[in-house]
Amino acid sequence: MKSILASFWLLVMSGAAVAQSAPTATPQKSAVYWQQQVNYSIDVTLDDKQHLLTGREELVYTNNSPDALPFIWFHLWPNAYRDDNTAFAKQQLRNGSRKFHFAGPDQRGYIDQLDFQVNGQPAKLELDLANPDMAKLTLPQRLAPGASITITTPFRVKIPDSFSRFGHVEQSYQITQWYPKPAVYDRKGWHAMPYLDQGEFYSEFGSFDVRITLPANYTVGATGVLQNPEEQQRLNQLAAATATKKAQADFGSDLSFPLSAPETKTLRYTQDRVHDFAWFADKRFNVLKSGVILPSGRQVDTWVLFTNKEAEKWLKGLQDVDSAVVYYSRWVGEYPYSAATAVDGALSAGSGMEYPMVTVTQPSAIVHEVGHNWFYGILASNERDFAWMDEGVNSYIENRVAERNGGTGGLLGLPTKGAGARALTLDGLPNAAVNSIPYQAVASRSLDQPVNNFTSAEYGKLNYGIIVYSKTASLLHYLASYLGQEKFDEAMHAYYEQWKFRHPYPEDMQVVFEAVAGQKLGWFFQDMLNGQHRYNAVLSKSKVEKGQRKVLVRNDSPAPFPFPVATLDARGNVLETKWTQPFARTDEEDDAILWFRNENVAAVVADPAYVTPQLNRRDDRLKTTGSLRALEQIRLRPLFSPERWDQAAINWMPVLGANTSDKFMLGAAFYNSLVNVKKFSYLAMPMYSFNQRELNGIGMLNLNILPERVTRRAVVGVLLQRFERYRKVEPSLTLSFPHSAFNAPQHTVKLANTAIDDQDAGTTSSIQSVEYGLKAGNALYQWNVKGEFNYLTPSLTDDNVRTSAALLRAEVSYLRYYSSKKSFSVRLFGGSFLNKTNDAPFYIGLSGSPDYRRQTMFLDRQQISPSLAAQQHQFDGRDGAFKAYLLVASRRWLTTLNLQADLPVSSLGLFADFGLTQESTVVTENGGAQRAFYDAGIAVPLFSKLLSFYFPVAGSQYANGLPSSGKDFTNQIRFVLRLDQLSPFRLIDEQLAQ
Repeated sequence: MKSILASFWLLVMSGAAVAQSAPTATPQKSAVYWQQQVNYSIDVTLDDKQHLLTGREELVYTNNSPDALPFIWFHLWPNAYRDDNTAFAKQQLRNGSRKFHFAGPDQRGYIDQLDFQVNGQPAKLELDLANPDMAKLTLPQRLAPGASITITTPFRVKIPDSFSRFGHVEQSYQITQWYPKPAVYDRKGWHAMPYLDQGEFYSEFGSFDVRITLPANYTVGATGVLQNPEEQQRLNQLAAATATKKAQADFGSDLSFPLSAPETKTLRYTQDRVHDFAWFADKRFNVLKSGVILPSGRQVDTWVLFTNKEAEKWLKGLQDVDSAVVYYSRWVGEYPYSAATAVDGALSAGSGMEYPMVTVTQPSAIVHEVGHNWFYGILASNERDFAWMDEGVNSYIENRVAERNGGTGGLLGLPTKGAGARALTLDGLPNAAVNSIPYQAVASRSLDQPVNNFTSAEYGKLNYGIIVYSKTASLLHYLASYLGQEKFDEAMHAYYEQWKFRHPYPEDMQVVFEAVAGQKLGWFFQDMLNGQHRYNAVLSKSKVEKGQRKVLVRNDSPAPFPFPVATLDARGNVLETKWTQPFARTDEEDDAILWFRNENVAAVVADPAYVTPQLNRRDDRLKTTGSLRALEQIRLRPLFSPERWDQAAINWMPVLGANTSDKFMLGAAFYNSLVNVKKFSYLAMPMYSFNQRELNGIGMLNLNILPERVTRRAVVGVLLQRFERYRKVEPSLTLSFPHSAFNAPQHTVKLANTAIDDQDAGTTSSIQSVEYGLKAGNALYQWNVKGEFNYLTPSLTDDNVRTSAALLRAEVSYLRYYSSKKSFSVRLFGGSFLNKTNDAPFYIGLSGSPDYRRQTMFLDRQQISPSLAAQQHQFDGRDGAFKAYLLVASRRWLTTLNLQADLPVSSLGLFADFGLTQESTVVTENGGAQRAFYDAGIAVPLFSKLLSFYFPVAGSQYANGLPSSGKDFTNQIRFVLRLDQLSPFRLIDEQLAQ
């Protein structure tokens, strides 16, 4: 969800290197762990008419490091909303959002009126040139090891509109990342970082004493313990009143804001051992209160604050807060604070965002967001660089809570019971199998990324959820299955107790887990978390020796990993499960050996509970008699089915089609690779033409190769196609570059050999092609470059002479948005025949390509219909791409400039095309001879531009540049139909690549 933004600073001071780290920095060599301490005292006032905060901050900074510090990096994160040049603004465009870019100055935010003093002396504050939300405070004197200083400053903050975590929607306030805050300085250096929406935070522990002044009728949820008895009483009264309501109807639907009270109140909150402070204020909040008793006997108060919008869900939400506090305390470590609060937020923070003791969230995400108190809050790892240590570990515990409460964990929430589950072949699957589906979808396309080798900003928008959250949770479930749940929980408790209120790194977690497990776990923490290995457990042989079942297993993977193997009886019940040791790919004679009891064994299965991160499950089972695998019944399933070891499925969906030659066609698509692309994938789409009484359709067979380096994906395939009495056979090789699909322009190279047999025309042709494509850009602009070389050979001429032509075509297009929903585009095309025999029947079309390779779905390729005829009425937007129809076909070279723009206040657009050919005499439809051409008119895009109509109002197609009659005008109406964009295979590929 982020662009890559990394600033490196290297400062040499008195022989001690101090580095600002992006993901990594040279560790400070110290035999003793240390961390800095920051204690805050803040007074702040909310102006809910101007949406301003004015305040004063005093903090005591204690240097527990072994280094004398000449400066301190500060975060001024409200400045992230200042202009379009901040890291946040750039990331918004990278992740597909134009909302902030086109926001007005009054919608944005900033922090100003800063006047830093250190121990009463003025201090110099320098904004980072690249990131105005970071600043270096130069100290009047170096801060010696063990010493403390007092830093003070006034500040004013303009609260932005709803773009991310900090902001307001009218008078609903989400006050987060709002005050000047020192960056972390730890054993790996300084960690000054700009604010990012995808990518969270890393902060120093300390204490907070915060006083908030605001109109008296606001209700506030905040970090810390409320110190005002009268406000405590007010909250209890609100909770008692809300508790009498049992359904949504009791709350109503009013979401309007009452007038602010003329009088104000000042609320005071205090808390130690926290690293951040956030507060949320709304005059409409309902309040509910509960509490839980921890094993130590301590009571924790639990609260939910919510508006009327989803009140009924929030009634259950209070139970979710209780569940989170209880189970996380049981499985991780006891909650150390006196209260936990979940708040209904109106702003943009995904499903929610966590802060110490308080979270803003949707009802469905309460357990996850409250759970962050443990991993974001108490185990305060560097989440910008190692997001999985919070998000992924938290998601694992969240999944356990969901399963214990009878739900399905993970991102999808798909059913595993009932008719819906049976239809999707999910019936009987454990949650682990369902939770692995998103990872399998991206990994089978080589769109996945390692868990631990990227900063949070470097993940693809979708991958941030799939990899950091979901895959990490699945891998931890796998590790718990290997170690045993009891041993895993023991390790998690030890990790929590050793590192709570500190700053652990991945290596610290590994050390604790290895110590408790009593074994090395580098295969997990290094190979599995840092790599993109395609793991595959294979059962080689199964036989009986000396009354026992001997099973040979192989790791057909480039990295070591352990996996479970189980014996099953005839009903599919597990008889016995044993784990291999972690081992790497070996030769067959060196396969690992496992021994099982042989009584009642009907089959042997690798990983029957789906805990390992495998893409292929079809070779995970062996029958125990005979030399062949047991034959399975193949089931037809709609839409998609997951990868299973116990069932084989063919997926299908109905298909309709029509054209003027075949008329109405009805058929079905059968395939095996809609979600998890198999190594060998196929598509069979037969369609019956009721008019021609013959079978048409598409067939495709692909070999999906996922290289370890350089190329991201290689697809060797063959496409078969039959429509309108032509046959097409096209073997091809498609390569995708670079190996990472994110944060870089994307390149594709395709080599193809296309054979076309046109039965009606009695012609055949062979076309050898090399295609190149480049895509780059963000939500604001997009670049596309396409190049294609064709060597075209038609059937023999009447003189038995085979003619040929070499055609080179290239285009560059640029699209840019001038408002959040309106854009303009520029396209430059050039095509030329490099060599061509004079009688070769090939040309470059001014008003669209001849479509020699049958790449476009024309409704009337044979030009039967007076209103749908290919080229004349429907065109493909390729070659010259003139919107008007001109019977211009160049046999030498052709170049065009195509312009199009959306109108600001309408769904309509304008277009203009300009073209030039080499030929000095080109006969046009109106009888003239010319080399230069133009057109202009109105565009009507429909259904997200899947269908676009074009109405030329001027151009070379008219005798005098303008239509001579209404019929002359209507005869020129043309359209582009992009049915290929409706392909579910294409849609999934494009969505996963975000």
